[in-house]
Amino acid sequence: MAKERKERLFNLPETKGNFQLKGVVTGTDKDGFFKEITTKNDKQMRIVNFGVEYSDGNTLYVNMNGIEQDAVYFSKKADKPGEKGDTQRVSWNERFKYNREGYRLIGNNIGVKKIVNSEGKTVNDKKTLTDYDSCDEIAKNLKDGSSVFVRGKLDISSFTTNDGGKRTTTKLVPSQVSLCADCDFSDVSYETVNDFNQTIVFMGIDQEKDSNDKPTGKFILLGKIINWGSIEDVQFYVTDAKLAGLFKKNLKPYWSIKVSGHIITETQTEEVTDDSDVWGESDSMTKVVAPTRRLFVVTGATPSTIDRETYTESNVNDAIAKINKAKNAEVAYGDNTEWGDKLDSADDSDDAWD
Repeated sequence: MAKERKERLFNLPETKGNFQLKGVVTGTDKDGFFKEITTKNDKQMRIVNFGVEYSDGNTLYVNMNGIEQDAVYFSKKADKPGEKGDTQRVSWNERFKYNREGYRLIGNNIGVKKIVNSEGKTVNDKKTLTDYDSCDEIAKNLKDGSSVFVRGKLDISSFTTNDGGKRTTTKLVPSQVSLCADCDFSDVSYETVNDFNQTIVFMGIDQEKDSNDKPTGKFILLGKIINWGSIEDVQFYVTDAKLAGLFKKNLKPYWSIKVSGHIITETQTEEVTDDSDVWGESDSMTKVVAPTRRLFVVTGATPSTIDRETYTESNVNDAIAKINKAKNAEVAYGDNTEWGDKLDSADDSDDAWD
């Protein structure tokens, strides 16, 4: 769970991103799978990292962390249409004891072990847990080879590298981890699930070119992501020239739109030939020339979500200036408190733009 927030520096609406993933669990036998540490504020923090192989030989990694809190929150839906629901604050130590009728913990949906229910059927042991308790439940029960369905948010952030550059990272942060039917990649009817959607502030789109300035067949979609406390530059990929043309024709910089597609892993290789000391034909082989990279490939967009007014060059640049000013002040005065953000539910009811 996030640390207590500072006062927000700007009031631009956040742009949300979500993912869903199905596959086979890997990495639970590694040292980095589960960690438990004590923060500088003497609170316990838990971290889990594991892989999900979504197709044969292709793996994506998800990350969750949680820290002890002062309180948790339980919510109850409204009894009648038009009425407001209710939310109750409950102390941290009482989170497992609170059982008021109709109230449900605001947390993650976790089902990573099997139980036999009252009808004699083997089902997931479904629990709603805080991030902190989710990490523990996953660490104790999730095993390599298990098939899982994972749903959550895209957490996009950036940091300054040792050489002064800027690097943007995207974490897959789960809000649901559930055991599912076995994933059989060899089955021709198996459908891969490695999907995402993200609202972006569109900045432009252009062809990707290689080191020889030749088009690669991909297009680079540039955008900005508005977080609670930061604004991040992002780039996605488009492989459909027709779709790339629709972006270029129908959008202008600083208009926002919801895009969707697939998260994939790509390993760059090249064929090398060693003929320095051979008899007969030379030996050609493939070698990896770069680490595996993760790409967000946009395959569609929803034109009904286009917003031409909320984000402008002026208000976005003004927000960035305030963020930079605050960062400079933190460096000067040694304030390194982090900001957090909260994910709302995704709305996928709109038709795709194809």
